[in-house]
Amino acid sequence: MARELTAPRVAIDRRRKTLIARNGAFARAWAAQLLSQSATRMYQMGALWWLLGQVTTGDRGLASGLFLVCAALPPVVLAPLVARAIAAHPSRTVLGAAVLGGAVLMAVLAGCGVLFGTSTLAVYPAMFALAACQALFDPCLTKAVPELVEDGDIEDATAFEQSSYSLVGMAGALFGAVLVDRIGLMGVVLVSACAYAGAAVFLATVRPRHQETGPGGTGSGILATWRLLADLPFVRLALICFATANFFITATFVVLPLYTKNVLHAPALTLGLLEGALWLGLLVGVFTGKHLPGRPSLIGGGCVALFGAAVLVPALTADRAAVPAALAVAGWAVGATNVVFVAAFQRAVPAEAKAAFFAAMLALLGAGFPVAAFVFGLAGDLVPTQALFLVQAAGLLPVAAVLALRGRSASHPVPAHLPQNQKESR
Repeated sequence: MARELTAPRVAIDRRRKTLIARNGAFARAWAAQLLSQSATRMYQMGALWWLLGQVTTGDRGLASGLFLVCAALPPVVLAPLVARAIAAHPSRTVLGAAVLGGAVLMAVLAGCGVLFGTSTLAVYPAMFALAACQALFDPCLTKAVPELVEDGDIEDATAFEQSSYSLVGMAGALFGAVLVDRIGLMGVVLVSACAYAGAAVFLATVRPRHQETGPGGTGSGILATWRLLADLPFVRLALICFATANFFITATFVVLPLYTKNVLHAPALTLGLLEGALWLGLLVGVFTGKHLPGRPSLIGGGCVALFGAAVLVPALTADRAAVPAALAVAGWAVGATNVVFVAAFQRAVPAEAKAAFFAAMLALLGAGFPVAAFVFGLAGDLVPTQALFLVQAAGLLPVAAVLALRGRSASHPVPAHLPQNQKESR
């Protein structure tokens, strides 16, 4: 009898533990992600604010837009190389190479800054190179989630992984803003180098399990992934809709610095607080999104519409209480959508295609950001900053309608924890 009770008791004890406590390898990989993304975000925020202080008022939109283009291009233009790298090499090797590359880059930039001074032209290629390291790390970790946790923990692990973007958005935005005012841009660069080095230490003890893949070359490249999507209509529809929505959503990171500088006439800390509110909402959305009822397409459509409604608030007012609250709501909408759809993709996409798929996913979803950074940045020098929020809202509402209406006819992946009768009914 005691032997028969052992397995259920172990299972109960396992469920009582948190995801982090029962998956040590994932916990260390997640800590490395937090540190690496924080390093990238701190440099991005610090360099962006420093750059806005170096250029004249009439050129701020274009200067910040081009800088954010450098931050957004690597996941797009390097997607085929990233897909091949994470498919051909063990996850631990790729993750380690990415964080070591970031540490070396920041150390070299700091050394050059001390010896030769900081040039406005140097911050652009440095941002591109640092974003390239992150573009290698993030899809590799997403692909490695099933190698680090059990199948029943995929939703929770996805929530933790997605939460890193919001945690980093809050902490990185605030630290980057405070540090650039206190210790200057080179101080921010040194802190970023230390964060990347810390990420490398965490990854040194991570041992992902080997995951078997099916025969054939489904995961061989980006083109094969697009062919795969012909058999996954829901995934294809979701990617197209979110790629379009991201053009308007990510424009927020172009508009907010201009809004802080030109409308609020506030310091860098205010920008950090505004972005922090956005990322705080995203963090809450990541951990509550999996509890939303309904099909993913309806959840996604509703959340995209909610984001569009939320950005109307800063378009209509400069109230310093209402604007952060609205940005928190907008962030919640993005976070809830992210965790629902990434978990659905984890179950819908075959294991042998995940390496290429997640690289392609980040490339497609990020493709609009460089364009948005340039277009909205240039427009910020030509039209009132608050009018840009109106453009965002107007662009998101049609996307929300298409996702909600067209998604009803597509088959939806269902989380493993749902009862069997719910799976069959869907």
